[in-house]
Amino acid sequence: MVREPAATRRSLLVSGLAFAFLSLDARANPKSTLAIGRNRERGRPEVYLLRGLANIFSTGLDEIGRKLQADGIDARVEAFTAWRSISDKIVGDRQKYGKQPIALVGHSLGANAIISLAEELDKHHIQVDYIASFAATSPDPLPGNVKRAVNFYFASRSWGLPLSGGPRFAGRLENRDCSGDLRINHFNVEKQSALQDSVVRDIRRVTK
Repeated sequence: MVREPAATRRSLLVSGLAFAFLSLDARANPKSTLAIGRNRERGRPEVYLLRGLANIFSTGLDEIGRKLQADGIDARVEAFTAWRSISDKIVGDRQKYGKQPIALVGHSLGANAIISLAEELDKHHIQVDYIASFAATSPDPLPGNVKRAVNFYFASRSWGLPLSGGPRFAGRLENRDCSGDLRINHFNVEKQSALQDSVVRDIRRVTK
């Protein structure tokens, strides 16, 4: 019997695990839990936080959500797979209630997804006031409707890429390299209190 090289077996194992996690996430979250069409006050901010793989590795976003909720900001945490449903809801809310501040936060695959969400909103000429990205893995360039983006990434030692602006991007972009702190990696970057508080402060300013 011919045995596959060890590197190939490891690659297949990683791919299989990723597929299993994604399948689990799809079953656990067949639809977004967003309350479509709920009553909102005109001008009330829309804040969404998107978790990463399998909806289990991004619990720091829940803590950011709790801090925002304590300030009276209606922040909702969702799986990264919900980004299309969120886009539909924001577009619907804009039609019903007019312009509202929008802030998006994501970790890992959720960081990729918030940029996809911003791209979709750009098609409807809806501005995204603030993006906070933690350790994005394969992010698209930022579209022209993003006013400000803060990205926590790793130049070395861990996963997480810098963001770049697309052809129409004219906002502010801050790529903050976290690779110098050996305590921080892809799996806990969004759990760092100092980084959480920085994002919370930014969102408070946007939503005032």
